[in-house]
Amino acid sequence: MRFRKSTPSRKITLIFGVVMLCLSGILMGIGSGGAKLEARDSIRLAYASPSASFTPVWIAKTQGIFEKNGLDVNIILIQGASVYMPALFKDEIQVLYGGGTAVSREVARGDRGVVIIGTETVYIPLRMMVHPKIQSVADLKGKKIAVGPAGLDEYATLLLLNRYGISPSDVTLIYYTGGIPARAAAMQQGLFDAMAINPPNEHQLEKLGFRQLVNFMDLRMPYAGVPYTVMRSYLDTHRDTLNRVMLSVVQSIRIFMEKPEVAKAVIGKLTRESDREILGRTYQDYRKQYQAIEGKPFPFVEGLNAMISGFHMRFTPQLVKVKDSAPFTDRSFVDYAVSVVYSGR
Repeated sequence: MRFRKSTPSRKITLIFGVVMLCLSGILMGIGSGGAKLEARDSIRLAYASPSASFTPVWIAKTQGIFEKNGLDVNIILIQGASVYMPALFKDEIQVLYGGGTAVSREVARGDRGVVIIGTETVYIPLRMMVHPKIQSVADLKGKKIAVGPAGLDEYATLLLLNRYGISPSDVTLIYYTGGIPARAAAMQQGLFDAMAINPPNEHQLEKLGFRQLVNFMDLRMPYAGVPYTVMRSYLDTHRDTLNRVMLSVVQSIRIFMEKPEVAKAVIGKLTRESDREILGRTYQDYRKQYQAIEGKPFPFVEGLNAMISGFHMRFTPQLVKVKDSAPFTDRSFVDYAVSVVYSGR
């Protein structure tokens, strides 16, 4: 196929067309009150596990809330602190959603420039699910317990053992990667006797004959769960963008609370769960969590401090340089979002 050479008349026609296109754009701006149409801000947001804990951001994505707030958000699943923390440090992602134990460790180190701008839970939201033969916490001695490396379930498990006077050496901790759903699947195969787990996974295990030994929510263990973490260098140069991210999150939590069917549909897609009974119970579990924070995901300093003193000081004291997390949090973004969502602006 041969291309024809452009003649002078064809060039003039092309230039004329470009000029008219530009003029058309200018006139459209004038006709709409001089509003300037700008491209949406693009950010990459990573979430730490395919669990229902991350429903608000997916509501924001699927319901077009990010888009309405001028954001183009690419949501990426990245599992494991050894992967998502370096991605945050290298600006491969701009917002890390989740990874509370790993994030609190970086705060305790005090030298990486991380800032928590929001958290979604104030208590550990897990359940300890066990084989039916285990009837008490004392029965965990000598048993195999699955945990994720540097994950919330490891933190919760160790706190539970400590509360009941059981040494970690009295059990066999099996570090199993791939997230809670992967560990739940392995437990079904008989690889573990117990594991700390979040909805809807514990409901699935119940149907298979496993039982709940402890509901951590009943123990009221402070925990800054499902944090939104950014680097200070990004925060300092993109405050407006982060305002709109947290505005989208607060709007989505409100939708979660007020529109159960929307929330359950997103939970189902996120967790690949179709059982309506399980979806309903999972929705109620998470609704209680958002009620506990009144739909306002402010950074939970007390929970961060508890993780530093109750976990990192105990197991990696050589890393801890900071015990007060307050300087590593910024509540102004949730403040802004709350002022918009709950004032009707």
